[in-house]
Amino acid sequence: MKSSKSSPKRTVKSYFEEISPFDLYHQLIYMSATSAAGVSRARVFELARSLPNPSAQYFKKIHEVAENLRYNYPDAVRLVGEKAKSEDVRTFLLRFSDALRSGEPLPGFLAREADIQGQNYGNDYLRRIESLKKWTDAYASVAVSVSLIVIINMVMTMIYNVGPGMMAGLIFVAVSAAFGVAWVLFRASPQEDKSVPLAIGSKEQRRSRKWLLLTLPVLAGLYGVCTFLKVNPAWSLIAGGILFLPVGWVAQRADTRVSANDTEISAFLRSIGGTATSRGTTIKEALAAIRLDSFPALQPDIRLLDLRLKSYGNPLLCWRTFGFDTGSKLADQSIGIFYEAVNLGGDPERVGNLTSEFAMKTAMLRAQRRGVAATFAWLTIIMHTIMAGLMIFLLGILGQFALRLNAAMSGLQQGGSSSPASLGLGNMFSFSTAQVTFLSDITVMLLVVLAVVNAFAVVASEGAHLIKITWYLGILLICSGVCFLIVPPLVKFAF
Repeated sequence: MKSSKSSPKRTVKSYFEEISPFDLYHQLIYMSATSAAGVSRARVFELARSLPNPSAQYFKKIHEVAENLRYNYPDAVRLVGEKAKSEDVRTFLLRFSDALRSGEPLPGFLAREADIQGQNYGNDYLRRIESLKKWTDAYASVAVSVSLIVIINMVMTMIYNVGPGMMAGLIFVAVSAAFGVAWVLFRASPQEDKSVPLAIGSKEQRRSRKWLLLTLPVLAGLYGVCTFLKVNPAWSLIAGGILFLPVGWVAQRADTRVSANDTEISAFLRSIGGTATSRGTTIKEALAAIRLDSFPALQPDIRLLDLRLKSYGNPLLCWRTFGFDTGSKLADQSIGIFYEAVNLGGDPERVGNLTSEFAMKTAMLRAQRRGVAATFAWLTIIMHTIMAGLMIFLLGILGQFALRLNAAMSGLQQGGSSSPASLGLGNMFSFSTAQVTFLSDITVMLLVVLAVVNAFAVVASEGAHLIKITWYLGILLICSGVCFLIVPPLVKFAF
C-alpha cells in the first residue's frame, strides 16, 4: 500500500473513470480465462486488480475491502458495485455478488458474462460506426461550407475594404467550425487504442517515431529559410509535404501491419492452444510443431518468439516481447491473457478458444470501421484539392482585378476625373496589390491549417495512431502546393 497523500486522490479519480464496453469485455475475458485455470476466488480477484485496464480499479477496491475490512467477497462486490459510476460495471458487479452468494462456479458465470458483454460491445461498436458514417457526411458538408466562407471573404474584399480584423474573424470562424466537427467525429467514433506505445512497438512503429523526431526540427528550419528567402509558397508546401511523406509512409505500413496482425492473432491462438492440448505438450513445444505458413503477417514475429524460447530465455519476457513486436494492442492483450491463463494451469485449447473469440470479434468490428474510413479518406483528399484549387483560382482573379483596377484609377486621375471617394463610394473599389499579397499569405496559412484538420479527421475516423496524420498531411500539402503551381498560370492565360 502506498502511504503518500496523493495516492488516495489518484485512486478515487481512476475509480470513477468511465469504463468503455471494450474495457469491461477485456476484463471479463481475462477473469474467465484465469478462473478456468482452477485458481481460488481470492486469487481471481488478486489477478483481476493487476490487469492494465481501467476497470481493474473496481476489483482493486473489492480486494482491498475484502482483505482490509474483512468483508466476505459477495458483500465487498455489492458494496463497490453500488457506488460504480458506469452502468455496465454496476449491473455486472451486482449480478456477480448474487452469483458469489449463491455459490455458482466462477468459470461458468464469468464465461457467460464475457459472452454477453462481448455482444454488448459489438452492438455498441456498430452503433458508433453508424454514427461515424453520419458525422463523416457532416464533416464533408462543413468542409465545403468553410471553403465557401473563405471564398465569400475574398470576393467581399474586391468590393469593400473590410479590414484585416473582419477577415481574420471570418477565417477563425471557418477553421473553428471545421475543427469542431472533426473533434465531434473523433468523439463519436469507437474509442480504441489499436497500437502499443511506439517506443516499444514493431520496427515500423519505432522507426516512424524516430523519423518524426528528426523531421520536426528540419521542418522548422525549412520554414525559416523559406520565409527569409521569400520562396514561392507552392514550393514551400511541396517541400513540407515531401518531408512528412517518409514518416507517414512508415506509419501507414505500421498501421497496415497492425490490422493484419489483429486478423491473424485469433487463428494463431486457436491453433497453438489446440495443438498443445491434442499432443499433451507445452505451448513452447506446440509452437515448434505448428506450420507458420498460415500466418504470413505474424510469421516473422513467431519465428523470433520461437528462437527466444529455444535460447532458454525468460518465457514471460519472451511472450511479452512477442506481443510488443506485433505492434498491435489487441494482439498484446490476447497473448497476455493466453500465456498467463495457461501458465496458471488452464487448458490451452479452452483458453485459446476464449482468447481467439475475443480477438476475432474485435478484429471483425475494426474491419468494418476501416471500410467506412477508407471511403472518407479518399473523399477528404479529393475535396481538399478541389477547394484549394478554387481558392487559389479566385486569388488569381483578385490579383488580375487589382492590376486592372489600379490601371483604371490611374487613368481617371490623369484625365482629371473624380476619385471613388469624391464620388461617394468611400472604401469601395479600393482594392490594391498589397491586399492581394495579404490574401495570398492568409490563403497559404489557411490551406496548411485545413490540411492539418482534414488529416486529423481522417485518422480519427480510422482509429489509427495519431502519428499517421503525417501520411495524410504530406499528401494534402503536396496537393495544395501543386494547385499553387498550376492554377495561377491558367488564370493569367485566361485573362
